Amino acid sequence: MTARGPRRSEVVLADLPTRRRPAAPLSFRAWCTVAVFCAALYTVAVPLTSATYHLHLVVAFTVATIQCGSLVVAVHRPLVGSVLHVLCIVALALAVRDSGAGPWPLPVTGLVSLGALVLLVGIRERWTVSVSVWWLSVVALVAVIAASPARYEVDGEWGTNLTVYASYTATVLVAAIAIGQRHRIRADLAEARRDAELEHAQRLYVEERARIARELHDIVAHSMSVIHMQALSAPYRLPEVPSPAVREEFQDIARSARGALGEMRQMLGALRSEDDEAELAPQPRISDIQQLADATSRAGSPVSVRIDAETGTVSGPVQLTTYRVVQEALSNVVRHAPGAPATVSATLDGGALRICVQNAPPLARAGLPGAPTPDRGGQGIRGMRERLGVLGGQLSVRATADGGYLVDATIPVESAPGEGR
Repeated sequence: MTARGPRRSEVVLADLPTRRRPAAPLSFRAWCTVAVFCAALYTVAVPLTSATYHLHLVVAFTVATIQCGSLVVAVHRPLVGSVLHVLCIVALALAVRDSGAGPWPLPVTGLVSLGALVLLVGIRERWTVSVSVWWLSVVALVAVIAASPARYEVDGEWGTNLTVYASYTATVLVAAIAIGQRHRIRADLAEARRDAELEHAQRLYVEERARIARELHDIVAHSMSVIHMQALSAPYRLPEVPSPAVREEFQDIARSARGALGEMRQMLGALRSEDDEAELAPQPRISDIQQLADATSRAGSPVSVRIDAETGTVSGPVQLTTYRVVQEALSNVVRHAPGAPATVSATLDGGALRICVQNAPPLARAGLPGAPTPDRGGQGIRGMRERLGVLGGQLSVRATADGGYLVDATIPVESAPGEGR
């Protein structure tokens, strides 16, 4: 017995705790908030930086543009946007370090923009990313301060400025991580509920398949087993059956019942679990149609077969569908036109496989009336149409001029030389 792999639903549920969820796209309201903030920051940063630190207006415009643009970039590329923003702040601090006016190394607008960056990254990304961005900004400011010792006239001023920045952004960072974790937990719970619903629906589906399999087993398989045993034991139980021809007839009945039981077992195995491996018995192919015709001939309806050798090169699903169509057509011949001769042909015509099953009018024989047979509501023809439809084929069923019947089916095919026996 081969080992069975995990079901798809088990893989989905086992993967939930470790799944990396990408950040959801911003809503329209969130984009409007980011746009309004960047516009306000840009409006304030340009005149404030230029007037307070005596920075050239072109440089002030450039720095403000990079500051605001990097916040937009950080929405989709947090690391790229964060590095760009921190480099801009560092360049600004180095550019204005010789100016004695205003706080340094961070102007007020720089402090606000870095807080906004930490908030944005903390909400949208994992806590490790947001903490890394925060540490990057702190290290960058410490490096700027260490590179400019003469900037401070009072010892310890750099520590006050750095403490203000670190405490402010640390508070923003904690709030952002809390909000982001809440959103991610809610999203994970929603996905877990969806996966649980999927698992429940799949379980109901499998249970319904198992129920159908049990019903088929209890009703059909049991009856076929009884038929098989009765036909097999009839020559021994009934002494009034001395004729070898009659004994051979019972043997044919037993063989047909045995074959039907085998196919029933395959179908039940497929119904009981969609994850189980397929049965080891090979599926019927076009080359098996001759055996089917021989069995039908022994049942009293002579069948002649003409099959092109090239049909053995078509794919497995096409061969199986061809066999099933011929099987259903010959079953209809036995039920509705007992004793009538039939012909079966399968030919490759261009890019299509054509299957024709035609029977003559039913023979009027004693004990073999051609008319009354139980009406199955067209289930056999409907089943043939469904099988052919899956492969893009077509079915035509019509009466012939002499009172017989013709089943004409076509299936688009592609040659598959390795498929043949």
